[in-house]
Amino acid sequence: MSTGTRERPVEQRTYGNWRLGRGAGLFGLGPAGTIAAFLVMVLAAAMLPVSALAALITAVAGLLVLAPLAIRVNGRTGFQVINARVAWWLARSRRHHLYISGVASRVTAAHQLPGVLARSEVYEVETGRSGVVAVVVVPQSRHYTVTLRCAPEGMDLVDQAVIDARVGHLASWLSALSREPQLVQAQVTVETTPDPGTRLAAEVAATSRPDAPALALQVLNDVVESYPAGSATVDTRVSLTYSAPPGRAMSHEDVCREVAARLPHLHAGLTGATGAGIVPMSARGLARVVRAAYDPAAALDLARDPQLTPDWTQAGPVAARESWDSYRHDSGVSRTWCMVEAPRGVVHSRLFSRLTDPDPQLLRKRVTMIYRPYSPGEAARLVESDKRDARFLAGKKHRPSARDLTDLAAAEQAAEEEATGAGVTRFTVLVTATVADEKHLDEATGIIQARAGEARLALRPMYGCQAAGFAAGLPAGVVLPTHATIPF
Repeated sequence: MSTGTRERPVEQRTYGNWRLGRGAGLFGLGPAGTIAAFLVMVLAAAMLPVSALAALITAVAGLLVLAPLAIRVNGRTGFQVINARVAWWLARSRRHHLYISGVASRVTAAHQLPGVLARSEVYEVETGRSGVVAVVVVPQSRHYTVTLRCAPEGMDLVDQAVIDARVGHLASWLSALSREPQLVQAQVTVETTPDPGTRLAAEVAATSRPDAPALALQVLNDVVESYPAGSATVDTRVSLTYSAPPGRAMSHEDVCREVAARLPHLHAGLTGATGAGIVPMSARGLARVVRAAYDPAAALDLARDPQLTPDWTQAGPVAARESWDSYRHDSGVSRTWCMVEAPRGVVHSRLFSRLTDPDPQLLRKRVTMIYRPYSPGEAARLVESDKRDARFLAGKKHRPSARDLTDLAAAEQAAEEEATGAGVTRFTVLVTATVADEKHLDEATGIIQARAGEARLALRPMYGCQAAGFAAGLPAGVVLPTHATIPF
C-alpha cells in the first residue's frame, strides 16, 4: 500500500486598497466650499431684516459662485473645467501653443527644449562608485533629477514566488522613499519602440572574426537581417527628483553632488525589484532619449551612430504645436492620457503588463508611473483625516451606498497599515502614444483605451496641457503640480 502527498495549490497574491481621498462636505462642495456656503447663508440671513431684496441678491450671487464647485465633470469641479478652458484660450490668443527654434526663431538660435524645460540644464557629477552621473536641473522650481536605466528580467518563465518577491522589494523601496530627505517625486517609465536592429548588428560586428567560417558568418548575417522584424526595444528608466535643501545657500553644483551621493543606497534598494543592470544615465544618454522623443525619425540615426547625439541645449524640437487634445513635434504627433481612477478592488501582479507591452502600430509608447511619497508625519495625519472624512460621508446618509462603505473600509485599513509602519504614496499614470501623422491618432486612441481596459485603468486625455504631459514622461524631472497655473 502506498501513500502519496498532494501539493497544496499556491495562492497568488493580490494587491489593492488604492483610494482617492474625498474631503468631508455638504452637497459635494468639500470642506472649503461648505464653509463658504455657510457664510453665504449667514450673510443672507443677516441682511434679511434690513432688505429682503438685498438678501435675495446675496443668496443668488452665492449660489452662482458655489454652483460650479458642486458640479463634477469627469472628476473635476465645474470651476476647474472653466478655468482650464479660459487658460487654454488665453494661451492660444498669446500664441503660446506654438514653438519654433533654430535659425527661424526670434527667441533662440539653439534647439532648446520647449515649455517648462526651456531653462533646464544638465550637470555631470563624478562619483566614486557609479562613475559620471547626469543631473537635470529645472531652475524655476529648484528641482534636481537623476535617472537610472534598468534592464528588468521580465516575467516570462519566472516563478510566481520570484515575481511576488520583486513586488515586495519594490514596495519596500517605495516605502523607504518617504524617509528620503528632500525627495519630491519618483517616476518609473517604460518606453517601447520598434527595434531597428542596430544593437544586434553592432554586437555581432564587434564579436565576429573576419577569418570565421563562411557558413557561420552567413548564419549571423541572416539573423541580423531577420531578427529585428516585428520585434521591439523596451527601455526602462527610474527618475528621482529632489528639491534644494531649505535654509541653505547652495549652488546647483553642490546640490547635484549631494543628490548623486545618495545613489548607492537607492541603487541597492532597487536591485531586488528590477534585477541587475542598473546604471545611472549620462548627459549624452539623457539627450538621446529626449531628442528621439521629440523627433522619432531621428531615433534610427541616433541608434546607429551615438556620436550624432546633440548636447542638452540642442535636444529640443525644431518646431512644435500644441492642440487641445494632441501635441505636434517635429516628425511625430503625440497624445497623452492621465489616470483618473485606479483599478477597483484587488488586482494581480501582471495587471499592468499588457499596458506596457509593445504595440507595433505606434512609433513610440511611453508609460510613466509617478510616485510622490508622503513623509511619515504627513502620512499619519493624512490617513486619520481620510478615516474621519470617510466616516462622515458614510454617516450623513440614512442608507450609505456600497461605495461609501467600501471607501470607509479602505480608509480604516490604510490607517491600520500606516500605524504598523507602511508608507503612504500618491501615484498616477501617464500614457503617451506617438504616431507619424494626425490621421493615425484615432487608431492610437483605440489601442490605448483597449490596453487601459485590460489594466482596469480609467484614462482621459490631458486636455489643454498636452505639452506639459508629454514633458512629464521624459527623464527631466517635471513635477506637474509645481508648474500648474490652476492650483486646485
